[in-house]
Amino acid sequence: MQKANNYRGLKAKRNGDRFEHLLDVTCAHYQLRGVAYIQKTPEPMRVIAPISRTKGQYKAIFTKKAQPDYTGTLKNGQSIVFEAKNTDSTNIAFDRLSPAQEKDLAYHDHLGAISLIIISFNMKRFYAVPWKEWKKRKDSDKKKSVNEQDLVDFTLSTEKGLVDFLEGVNR
Repeated sequence: MQKANNYRGLKAKRNGDRFEHLLDVTCAHYQLRGVAYIQKTPEPMRVIAPISRTKGQYKAIFTKKAQPDYTGTLKNGQSIVFEAKNTDSTNIAFDRLSPAQEKDLAYHDHLGAISLIIISFNMKRFYAVPWKEWKKRKDSDKKKSVNEQDLVDFTLSTEKGLVDFLEGVNR
């Protein structure tokens, strides 16, 4: 049982890393085209001990609650902020966003930024859910999660190996 759990955990991490890489490539493509400048938000950490000084490896701890994964600016000057979530399941729980991430997305949205939750199901199908839609569904639905049928209106194109999350966004 422990080996199966370890395998699932490693697979989830690998898919999460692949999803992040795909988003990084998409952001680089937008930047090259002059459409947007979007960067991964670094997680604030504090080094607590060296592991190997020659290899630059350290033991560290997170110093702040997680912020949304990406922030940037579109060509028209509008800000964009989004959280990226991958799941290998058939649904994604609303509580996958931390209260701090929800607060940040809500505040950016309040100030006029494009605030999204970008979701990958098994690294095969992708969705960009506007913050207000996510919040509305979380607050009004009796469910604790959403599935792909719930998100069909937010389906993203993956032509050219990119996740075109700016598709449909007023640039």
